[in-house]
Amino acid sequence: MKIKTALLASCLLLSMLPGFAATLGVQQTVITTQGNGPYYRLNLPVGIYPGSVHPDLHDVRVRNAAGDLLSFAWVDTETETAELRSTKVALFPLPAEQSLTVNTAGSFRQNPDGSLTQLSEWKTDKKKTVPAWILDVSQSKGQLLQARLELATQVNGLFGFSLEASDDLKNWRLISADEQVIQLQHQNASVQKLEISLHHATARYLRLRWRDADQAPELLGVTVDSQQQSYTPPPLQWSALIQPKACSNTYCDYPLPEKTPIDSLRLQLSEPNTLATVSVLGQLPPAQNTVSYRHHHNPLYPLHVLRHHKQVTAQQTDREVWLNETLAYRLSLPNGEAKSPDLLLDGASYKGLRLQTTGPVSSLGKPPPGIQIAGLPRSLVFLARGKGPYILEWGVEAKDGAALPLRTLMPNLKTAELIKADDASVEIASPPILAETEKSAPAPATATAPTKEHKPWLWAALAAGLAILGAMVWSLLKSMSVKKDEMTDDKQQDK
Repeated sequence: MKIKTALLASCLLLSMLPGFAATLGVQQTVITTQGNGPYYRLNLPVGIYPGSVHPDLHDVRVRNAAGDLLSFAWVDTETETAELRSTKVALFPLPAEQSLTVNTAGSFRQNPDGSLTQLSEWKTDKKKTVPAWILDVSQSKGQLLQARLELATQVNGLFGFSLEASDDLKNWRLISADEQVIQLQHQNASVQKLEISLHHATARYLRLRWRDADQAPELLGVTVDSQQQSYTPPPLQWSALIQPKACSNTYCDYPLPEKTPIDSLRLQLSEPNTLATVSVLGQLPPAQNTVSYRHHHNPLYPLHVLRHHKQVTAQQTDREVWLNETLAYRLSLPNGEAKSPDLLLDGASYKGLRLQTTGPVSSLGKPPPGIQIAGLPRSLVFLARGKGPYILEWGVEAKDGAALPLRTLMPNLKTAELIKADDASVEIASPPILAETEKSAPAPATATAPTKEHKPWLWAALAAGLAILGAMVWSLLKSMSVKKDEMTDDKQQDK
């Protein structure tokens, strides 16, 4: 009986070893909440990816202070969203004396549907520029994503302006103090940037004021893209500057953080008056043959799609995936510096990126450019239960506590209705980018709050326990063998 007990205990401890080892990768950080809940919305920093099991973060869990798993849902997987809408908006020029006036309501009549009628038509002088414009966006429903400006074909240069929003033409709030549009010809190349972000603003009217009124371009039209949706995507999170790890005559290679989906790329050219065509390629890890996961840009981040009307389709050759091509430039102009816009990538994770030029890589300047990458943070809503602090957990495969559909977690949520949840936040530091990721151990994300630490002495204690049990079994077996021999000798003596 003693032998059976010892053997069973040994087997039980041995069976615990794999599970114990699996928990070594678990990471936790405290969630800071604001408000009374019970629903809280949490945007996850992109620093969570290197320590996660998979780029889709299916290993994420939420717990309360007692360790109980809490129900949560991914916000960005919601598919019931309204379609994008594009509206050609009405434009009203403002003379110089009105362009600086806070209250411009006296110059317009607001119609029942919110549209504007200018009370006194201002006759523009072709010899003079228009210093400011009112954009009537009252017929653009939902959140304003971007405005696409149309300039006269002969316009050439870079033009800065500020943008404000209002619902009554009396009270204005600043959307952006430093916007710019670019339209020029340079070295037989056409450079154009006429889209501006409206930052998901909701307003009836916009006011555009040129920074240099004397050099203001002729504005022919504006189209505004809008969307009604159940949530506002968080802004892209940009990395620190990444320098190339190696360059050849026609390309430079850049390391990337492990498992991190890359949604956007920014080139930081080192020299002014640089212009070159660049192809961007993603490098797959040695054990990965295809791209396994991509962010869904629409409706997750509709503005990103609008900026690139032709959706990027990854083309794979051997260990590299062609992602996009762009005209990279940094031009010094009389009224400012023009830089190439951020480039859309496919939302997948790669070991590294390669910038490949059609000519020598020195056409990108000396030294070679640095890059910044951006990821769109994933957003979740959790239902608070029990006492806090609440804990975010990730880093290991888990069967229980997986995400629910958003409509299951919030059954009263209606289509295109904003999610009603209080704010929550976490801090997760991004690990350093390793130059040779395939030769280096993954760097876990740094947690800023109590973490389940698995000390070496736990392994030592477990091993010692097994050793003691083994010794007990061996001792019992030896004792039984000796007793059996003694019984055999007694039987022989009796005979």
